[in-house]
Order: sequence, then C-alpha cells, then structure tokens
Amino acid sequence: MLTTKSFITVTAATIGGLASAYMLGLPLAVGFSTGLLLLAILMLRGGLSVREALHLSLQGALHTKEVVLILLFVSLLIPTWSAGGMIDAMIGFGLHWFSADYFLTSSFLLSGIIALILGTSTGTLSAVGIPVIGMAMQLDIPLPMAAGALVSGAFVGDRGSPFSSAFRLVADSSGITPRKLGRAILPTTVCGALTAILFFLAADRIGGWGHLAANVSAEGAPLPEESGFWLYLPPILLVGTMLLRLGTRWAFTLAILSGIAIGSWHTGIPASAWPATLWNGWTDGTGHTAKGMLHMIDLVLLIALAGSFNGLLERSGVIGPIVQKAFASGASLAGSTWRAGLFGLALDLVSCTQTLPIMMSGRHLRSVWESRFGLAHLGRVVADTSLLFAALVPWNMLAILCGTILGVPVADYIPFAVYVWSIPVFTFLYSSLYSLRIKSSYASK
Repeated sequence: MLTTKSFITVTAATIGGLASAYMLGLPLAVGFSTGLLLLAILMLRGGLSVREALHLSLQGALHTKEVVLILLFVSLLIPTWSAGGMIDAMIGFGLHWFSADYFLTSSFLLSGIIALILGTSTGTLSAVGIPVIGMAMQLDIPLPMAAGALVSGAFVGDRGSPFSSAFRLVADSSGITPRKLGRAILPTTVCGALTAILFFLAADRIGGWGHLAANVSAEGAPLPEESGFWLYLPPILLVGTMLLRLGTRWAFTLAILSGIAIGSWHTGIPASAWPATLWNGWTDGTGHTAKGMLHMIDLVLLIALAGSFNGLLERSGVIGPIVQKAFASGASLAGSTWRAGLFGLALDLVSCTQTLPIMMSGRHLRSVWESRFGLAHLGRVVADTSLLFAALVPWNMLAILCGTILGVPVADYIPFAVYVWSIPVFTFLYSSLYSLRIKSSYASK
C-alpha cells in the first residue's frame, strides 16, 4: 500500500515539518500535519478508502488517550500545587535537607531511586522533579543541568524498573521474559549510571553550589515545621497512591483535589477562583508562573495527530519489507546494532511516540535476531535505543511531557541527560566487544 520510496518521502516531510515548526516557534501540530496529510494522500492513492483512513486515524488517536490524560493532569497539578503553597513548602524542605554541594548528583540519585520504585518517568518527574527544579531556581543552579539530572534518573526506572510499562513492552515485543531482559541490560545500565554519576559529581565540584545554599538560607527559606504538615499531604498522596499501584488517574486526581482543598485553607483562595487558575495558570506576581490547561491544547493536538499517523503507518505494511532488506546481509552483532538503533531513531523521529518504535523494532527484528544473535541481545538493543531516543527528540510526546513538567525546553536539557544518551553508545560498544569475542573464539578453534 505504501512503497519504500513513498515512506522515505513521508519521513522527510514529517521530520522537516516538525523541525521547521520547532525552530520557528510555531505549534508542533502545524509542522506535523505536513507528514500526516502526505501519508493520508499516499495511502488513499494506494487503495485505502476514505472510510478506512478515517477509522484508522480515529483508532490511532484513541490509543494516545492515556498520554493525553497524564498531560492534562499535569497541567492541573502544577498550578494547583503552586497556588496552594505545596511547591514552596517542598522547596523549603529541600533547601534545609538536600545536599547543595552535590545537588546534581543527589537529584540524579533521588530521581533514579523513585523511578525504580514507581516505574514511570512522568510520575517521577511530577513527584520529585517539580520541587527539585524549584530548588535549583532558588540556588541559581542552571535549570538545564538540573533537568538533565532529573530526566536521567527518571529513565533509570522507565528503562529498568519491573513496574515500568515501557520495560515490559520491550520484553514482550522482543519475545523474552522481563527477568531475562533485566539481566541483558545490566552491563549497559551500570556503565550509563556510573557515567552519569561521575559527570554530575564533576559538575557539582566545578559549580560549587554550596556557597549559594548559604545565601538562600540566610534569606529565610521556611523550615519544614513552619510550613505545616498538611502542605506535604498532596505529594505524599501522589507517591503513595502510585506505590500502591492504584493507577495514575487516581494518583493525580487525589493529589489535585487535596491540593485545591488544602490550598484554599492555607492561602484563602476562594472556590470561585480555582477554575480560572486551573485553566489559565498561576503567577505569584514576581514573574514565577505555572501554566494551566490552556497552554496544553497545542500539545494535546500534536499527540492526537501522532496517534492518527501511527494508525495509518501500521496499516501501510511498509516497515516489514524495509527491515528485511536492511538486515538481509550477514552483518555482525555490532553492525546489526547500528542498524537497529537507526531504525528505532527514525521511528522516534517520525511517530512522535515511544510505544510504536519499541513495538515495531522488537516485532520486526525478532525473527532475524533470534536466528543470529539471540533475543536477549535484541531486547537490550531495543531498550537501549528505541526506548531512550524518545526522550531526546524535541517533538516526541514523551520528551514534551518531560520538558513540560520541568518547565525546561527539551533541546536545553538534552546535553545534560547523560544517562539517556550514553546508554546507546555503551550498547554499541558492548555489541562490538561481543562480536570480537565471538570472532576470537572461532579463530582459536
């Protein structure tokens, strides 16, 4: 239904449109529409009926509802906690108990531990990322560096936690058990984590944030006991509900409703003022703002369009032949790792999701890798490339969520998301060393 040449044209149009919109400051949905429209036209010319195209587009858009809900919940959570005093309370708590001398390292470790427990990058960034970013602002620490540390930690869990849906999707798509996948990614996980720790330790030493903490404390950051225990209840409910596996919707709903109730009591905000605060956002009059649901409409539209694009792309049937042709030659594990990584990156660039690249990489490469290298290697490569690249593409919905929660543009935090971009490098090196080892063993025989 869609030829390889047509697919390349659609890919170029989609990436070009998204990149142009991103650089020009236009809504990403406008840039993405170029590729979606071209894909729909080519599919219709290939024999797909208008009714089928609409059905596939609608079904694809509906598959994004969970991501849309999280984005909308976040757009309500941030202004609620900001206006209600929860953010200020958590910042005050952190300034008194957080190690400012090793701020970035501590941020990475805290985010990583919480992510391993919760199994979700967006939940982790919502629970600990927001107050940590607030602390970084107070300490005058570069926000892109703080965001990079938090995103790095969040993806320790997103990629390796047994509770992570992405981790389990990689295992299922690659045809192996989660336990086997955990063992397969352990070498690159250790290398990536150590690299990130060393990087952030060096940045902390060079930055010398300790003297800044003394200045902030002297300005009178509130002590935890002065803030009142009730202000910590919404974040406790958010983390606690997620720990109990009661669902993301319940976690955010309880955190938002309790934030409104406690915020009204603590700050005196009347009930009639909350709808406008949640819709338009909140500002404290000193330039600190928290965007509301109104500012998320463009992102919601982009995610819905990306879902429609994915629905049409899966039906096109073009991916399978491209993969078979790319992996037809007897490439080594290192060469196949490069090709699989580029394949995953291309899907992350075009599809604007994390799910589709993982599913397509695992399913389409499974038969090839099973006969040559083993499915454990496939699971490692998919987890180390397709899963992580989503956090590095400025228009990918997962990266957009991360940037939106932290209030830092994706392009700004990418250089400091060390764990995320170092893992693909380590997985290629691992495959190269493994290929050399196999070659040496054959030569010795």
